[in-house]
Order: sequence, then structure tokens, then C-alpha cells
Amino acid sequence: MSVIENLALAFDALTRSYRPPFRSEARRDEVRIVEYTPFPRVGASEGARIAFTRDVSESGLCIGSDYPEPVGSLLRVVVRGADGRPDPACIERVVWCQPAGDGRHWLGLERITSAAAS
Repeated sequence: MSVIENLALAFDALTRSYRPPFRSEARRDEVRIVEYTPFPRVGASEGARIAFTRDVSESGLCIGSDYPEPVGSLLRVVVRGADGRPDPACIERVVWCQPAGDGRHWLGLERITSAAAS
């Protein structure tokens, strides 16, 4: 293999492993039940989906879902408290979606509206 080919392979490996800069805000490891639907919901087939949180921060959360969601899509998200009662709904944007080893998908969500505003 030539030097150029080796450099190209190394560059490919570097760009595949690149992740955006980490957020400086604290994340809380919390497992809570999440119900979400596409926003705006335009059809009866877009029923509620169930997921669970992996971690939560002031600007968003990471959830585990059985379904992949397109990056950039909006979701109406309701997180249930430890007592089972729902928190007010928020609108979240899908920032990233990665497959998990068990067939599910991890979704990184960014908060668009606060619970108090919806």
C-alpha cells in the first residue's frame, strides 16, 4: 500500500470515530418511561411510541427506542415521573440516532420547547 493510501485509511478511521464536542452541562443518569409521537402528527398511523431515558440534561435527553427516527425530525415527548405521572409535553429535535447492540436505537434529543411553555 502506498503512503497516500495509508493516510487515506487513517483519515477515514479518524472521521468515523469523530463525535461532536461534549456538552459542558451536567447529565443525570435516569431511567424513566417516555412516550413520543412525531410532531406535528399528521396521520392516525403515527401513534405513540414508548421508549426509556438513558440520561437527562437541561437541554435534552438520550432515549432508547425500538424505532429509528430521522435526524432533524421533531417529536412531542412526554416523560413520566418515578410515580408514573406524566410531566408536561415538550417538543424535542432528533440530533442523532445510533443503533444499539440489542436491535434498539439510541436517540439524542435536543429540547426545543420547555415543559412550562407547552
